[in-house]
Amino acid sequence: MSAPAARVDERVLSAGTTPRFVLLMVLVLVASLSALDDVNYVLSYAFRPEGNALGGLGCFFAAGVDPIGDRQANQLALKRPGVPEALDACMDRFEHRLPGWPVLLELALLIAAVGVLHWALPRWKGRRGKVVPLDQRVDPTGEVRHLVDELVATAGLARSPRVVIDPAAHTPSAVVFGRWPHYTICLHGGLLARRPADPAGFRGVVLHELAHIRNRDVDITYGTVALWRVFLAVPLPANLLIAAAYFRRDFLRESSTAFAASSRPSTVYELLQAGFLIALVYLARADVLRTREFYADIDAAKWGADPRVWSHRAGAPPDAGRGRHALGAFAGLWRTHPDWTRRHQAVADPVRLFDVPRLPMFLTGAAAIIVSGWAGTSATLGQGDLPGWAEWGCALLGAGLAAVVVGTILWRAAVHAVLSGRRGPSGIRAGVWFGAGLVTGEVVLGRAADRWLPARPWFLLILLLIGVVICWWTAQHAELWARTWRGRTLGPVVLLGLVATGLVFGLWFSWWQSDGYTWVQGRSIVNREGLLTVYATWYPGLAEADSGALRTVLAVSWVVGRLGTDQFVISSEQLLMWVAGVLWLLPLLTCLWHRTSAAPRWARGDGVRPGRGLPVRRIVRCGVGGGVLALCALIVAKVCVHHVVRPGPGRPAVATLSDSVAVLVALMGAMVVAAWVAGAGDRTYRLLTGLVTAGVTALLGLLWSFLLASADGCLGRLDIAYDTCGWRPHEGWTSTVDPGLGVLGLGMFTVAAAMLVLAGLPRRRPAPPAEVPDTAAGRRRLLVAAVWGVALAFASTSELALTEVSSVTPDGTTPSQVRVPAATSPAIHTARVLAWLRYGGGEHLNGIGNDENTFTTAATRASDYAAVVARVRPICQDIERRVADARHYFPVPDEKGHRYWTTFLDQSERAARTCQKAIDAEDFAMYRRSGEEMQRTYFSHRAFYGWLQSHRR
Repeated sequence: MSAPAARVDERVLSAGTTPRFVLLMVLVLVASLSALDDVNYVLSYAFRPEGNALGGLGCFFAAGVDPIGDRQANQLALKRPGVPEALDACMDRFEHRLPGWPVLLELALLIAAVGVLHWALPRWKGRRGKVVPLDQRVDPTGEVRHLVDELVATAGLARSPRVVIDPAAHTPSAVVFGRWPHYTICLHGGLLARRPADPAGFRGVVLHELAHIRNRDVDITYGTVALWRVFLAVPLPANLLIAAAYFRRDFLRESSTAFAASSRPSTVYELLQAGFLIALVYLARADVLRTREFYADIDAAKWGADPRVWSHRAGAPPDAGRGRHALGAFAGLWRTHPDWTRRHQAVADPVRLFDVPRLPMFLTGAAAIIVSGWAGTSATLGQGDLPGWAEWGCALLGAGLAAVVVGTILWRAAVHAVLSGRRGPSGIRAGVWFGAGLVTGEVVLGRAADRWLPARPWFLLILLLIGVVICWWTAQHAELWARTWRGRTLGPVVLLGLVATGLVFGLWFSWWQSDGYTWVQGRSIVNREGLLTVYATWYPGLAEADSGALRTVLAVSWVVGRLGTDQFVISSEQLLMWVAGVLWLLPLLTCLWHRTSAAPRWARGDGVRPGRGLPVRRIVRCGVGGGVLALCALIVAKVCVHHVVRPGPGRPAVATLSDSVAVLVALMGAMVVAAWVAGAGDRTYRLLTGLVTAGVTALLGLLWSFLLASADGCLGRLDIAYDTCGWRPHEGWTSTVDPGLGVLGLGMFTVAAAMLVLAGLPRRRPAPPAEVPDTAAGRRRLLVAAVWGVALAFASTSELALTEVSSVTPDGTTPSQVRVPAATSPAIHTARVLAWLRYGGGEHLNGIGNDENTFTTAATRASDYAAVVARVRPICQDIERRVADARHYFPVPDEKGHRYWTTFLDQSERAARTCQKAIDAEDFAMYRRSGEEMQRTYFSHRAFYGWLQSHRR
């Protein structure tokens, strides 16, 4: 039977209650913003102008969107040249928006409600009619007062709290309330009555309440209660009422319409979101209140409270099966106070406080993605769309929330493992729960408005993989630094670790919010035909070499270049490479200082063994071996490219792109093999060891790639782009940078994912290392300096040679390929045409037509050249200006109608320009011809007007 672990100070790191409270606060805030946004959208109809019933929705109709059509086709239609700008202008003009003062008033009232409730709750609990002060009438001998003062001194409080009695409460308990720094302890009448018979129980209860004051969680408690009650009073009813209104519209009132049929999935998801949000907020509230009780119990026991206070109430554990035990554990998640059995277990062995709990991990994952999704759509509170940088900020809000909560939990578990001599948390199980929360939150968001289920649900596994890999890395990184850090406090390295976790998660979460979730909803990942056109603009001659193999190469290059990059804000592979460098360069820093057997200074004790760091020798050996493997893989890859790419049109471009993809695949394969071999011999830091080894392999592989590319033309069957021998370092560097970005960026994340997938394979378990003097610190520092120097040099100079291939669409579709999606019904087609006319098209049409009529009148009345200059020329200028404005408006959402419209605009523009040239040149013949051209616009105007009239019937 193993000996119990040594008792450690649970205050080495913060208790984690504050991050949990922040999680609850952000959840309630975003839920409130979402509710207020929906309410403001409904209220904005009261401020709408006459004839503008659709508001901003009419702008989307005018742009050619079909609300019940294909989602991807609609997105592509909005990417057509000029359409995004026209849509922004239309939304600015016609979107229903409230004035600014109601929005500010709503926010102020919401914050004020929480503040007032937080202030009023303690006063209500301490009102005169409910409690009486502990004075001589209640305590004539002063014995209770003296005992309380003694316990206050034992707890180390600088200020003694006010003590009152609740005579009507017959339970042997107490409660603390108030605000900093004025707190009050309320002793129940049942506790005072039982004190003579159970003095130890009285002492334990009072110390427990004093621990709440010492831990400063009283304000957090009442803040939690205030947030919960405001949530019940404002956001929850608003969400439920609006969801019910949508449900009534789509299922009862307008159930037979096509629009209602397409909206039903989103309506059901609205109700599902409301229910899920209630559960999230309630569970987060219960977790905050339950956690504080454990810490108060442990502090009370540490100050001398009798452990029998908890053991007597806990009783014997019930003999229950697995099913009953699981049901009891699930029910315990919903309690705001833990049961006495769990409280007794926590007092007996506080290790439970340092376990990685499943509930907060799941809640944080779900909250992170829901917070970001709702913040991006609700942060304006009905005031319009968010700019790109604000959308990115909303995505990072969820990432930061996840990094703080998840990172704190994992760091606490790792530090406790170091202090107690236990094995640190792996992070994989925690990551599974965190990833499950991400997946659940994404499903509940219901972003596919016209579908019941996502089109490609298997892509949700990417979210699960992101959560598991990040948690796995964070747990091992925390344990490594905790065992090797020699400073007086862990604060700097904990902060560094949390920032690193936040950066990695923020990168992938931002990518998911902008690009990844659309894969789940069915958007095409690659448009091979469009990619050929996009790449041909950067690689001349590529279009002539079109083939199936080339399109595959382009597809791989395109996907690798887009994974992990945010198409809206973060569109650089350099950032992906810098963030990936965090994964393997930060752990390498722990090799800088001497390794000793003395306890670290931050541990505050001599019984803590620091443990070993990264296995540097194994990393070097496997890294060099991986470099040799990379050279072999590069040789094979270049031979294959040399033989596959045949002479012909576009051969240099095809060879360059094929070589880049081949180098990328070869080096990533070598990295995975080297990382697996290195990690298989290190049970504690398997992921970190593998990543550092992969980084060393990547640098050596890129060196080989540079040498081979620089000597291209001299290598026979390895030649790619040149037929003549020569040393070309500039071309070699250029051809190395492109795959190098993928190798040091996406390649590192690929290695981490591969090591996770290969985690179940059998591996040799090494014997624990023997205690030997550390004589290799100098060599380790040289190694760290060399690796850091080479990595930073490559990262800093890689942008100099970068050729960036970009497209307006995430799958590579070119603007010339995009067409207006066909309407799903004649009614939708008519609605789009009429919306185009109502939201600006009619204004442009009538304005140009009126000016042309005015031109005819003015030209007829002008009797001399001076009159023509004064009257006619301004009209021709006005016609040209109006035509230019009309070209900035939406294209007509119908191909035939757009041809009529374009013909009218072309003729009007030509006539206006001819008119101005004739007047400036004083050319009467040209002036007469401009009049004839202006008369011809009448017929094109009538043709387009007649086409419009056919859609009004």
